[in-house]
Amino acid sequence: MEQQGPAEPRVVVTGLGMVSAAGPDVGSAWQLIREGRSALAPVELFDSAPYGGALSGEALHLERERGEDRSLQLLRLASAELLADSGWGEEQRGADTGVVLGTCQGAIENAKGIHRSFSSRPHTAPTSEDRRAFAEYRPGFGTQFLADRLGAEGPRSTVGMVCVSSSVAIIHALDLLRRGAARRIVAGGFESFSQFVFSGFHCIGALATGRLRPFDEQRDGTVLGEAAVLLTLERLEDAEARGAHIYAEVLGGGYAADAFHMTAPDPEGGGLERAIRHAFADSGLGTDDVDYVCAHGTGTVFNDGMECATFGRLFAERAASGTMPAISSMKSVFGHTLGAAGALDAVASVLALDRGMLPPSVALEQPIADWDFVCGTGRDCNGELKIALSTNSAFGGNNSALLLARIQRGAQG
Repeated sequence: MEQQGPAEPRVVVTGLGMVSAAGPDVGSAWQLIREGRSALAPVELFDSAPYGGALSGEALHLERERGEDRSLQLLRLASAELLADSGWGEEQRGADTGVVLGTCQGAIENAKGIHRSFSSRPHTAPTSEDRRAFAEYRPGFGTQFLADRLGAEGPRSTVGMVCVSSSVAIIHALDLLRRGAARRIVAGGFESFSQFVFSGFHCIGALATGRLRPFDEQRDGTVLGEAAVLLTLERLEDAEARGAHIYAEVLGGGYAADAFHMTAPDPEGGGLERAIRHAFADSGLGTDDVDYVCAHGTGTVFNDGMECATFGRLFAERAASGTMPAISSMKSVFGHTLGAAGALDAVASVLALDRGMLPPSVALEQPIADWDFVCGTGRDCNGELKIALSTNSAFGGNNSALLLARIQRGAQG
C-alpha cells in the first residue's frame, strides 16, 4: 500500500463529533485534555467487586431511548454534533457522501439480550424483538445506522481490526476520497463499555490496579472506556468552496501486521514501524517532519515498551540530538476506547493542530525514556506545531499510523 508523495485531491477535516466519558461533545473532551484532567472513575455499569474493583471511562451522562443499544446511542449523539459542526445541508446528502466506521464489538448489548432471551426459552421461535436485536448486532449495523441518519448514499464500509479499527477506517476513507469514490466521508469509530469485554481484559491481566499511567515506570495496565468519535473528511476544494472551517489536513496513513502473538505486541515493534513508514511514504514526509506523536499508550507494560522501542529506533537521530517530537497518550484521560481509540487520537491530534496546544498525558510521573513526554496540562506550541503522527496498535499484531497537518489559513481563501 505504499505510494510516493502526497496524492490529489487533498483531503481535510471539516467537522467533528464526539461522545465520551469526558462529556457529550468535543468541547467537553478538549477542556479535560487542555486542563490535564482524567475522566476515569469507578465502574458503575456493573459490580466490579468480583474483579477486585477497577476504574472505567464510562459516558455516565447518557440519556437512552427505550430499547436503544448503548453503542448506537453514543453514535447517535456524536452524529448530531458532527452534522452541526460540519455545516451540512441538503446538498451534502446523497451518493457523494459515504460512511466508514471502525468497531470491535458493535452493538454488544443487543448480543447479550439475544443470548438471555434464547437461554430462557430455548425451544421457542425467535420473537420480532429478537430479530430486531440480532439485525442491530451485525458489525456493519452502526455504519448503516449512521448513513441513514446522514442521508449518505455513497460508499459504506465497516472495519473490524480491534483497536486500530477506526484509524484504519480513516485511512480507508482517505483512499476512497482520493480515488473519487465520494466527495465527503464521515469516518471514525464507536465502542460501548461492557462487562463482557471487561472480563476478557481482566482474564489476561491487562487491567490497571489503580490509575492508568501511559509510559510511566509504575504502569501496570489499562483502563477501559467508551466513545463514539466521528470526523468529516472532505476534498479541500469542496471545503473551500462552501466556506467550511478546516481543522487539519489528512496527509497519509499506513497499516501493517506483525503476527507475533494473539494479544501481545512484537517487543521490537516491527509492525508498528512498518505502518509508520507506510504513512511516511503515503504523505511524502519523513521522521524530521514530525512535531508531535499521539501514541497508543495503553499503560500496559508490553504495549508502552514496544512503542518506545519503535520510536527510539525510528527517531534515533533525533533522540541522540535531543530533538525528539513531543509524545503523549489520550488513554489516561478517556480510558482505552478500543474500536474508537484511533479516531479519538486523531481528533486529539486535529484539535492540537487547530488550536496550537499539545495534549498532555495524565498521571505520567516517571517517564520510561528521557524524551519530550507532555505531562501536566496542555502545552502552548507558539505556532510551532505543524505535523502530528497518530499511532495505534491492537491484538493480533495490527498496527496503524496517520499523519495530519495544520492547515495554512491562506489555503481557505
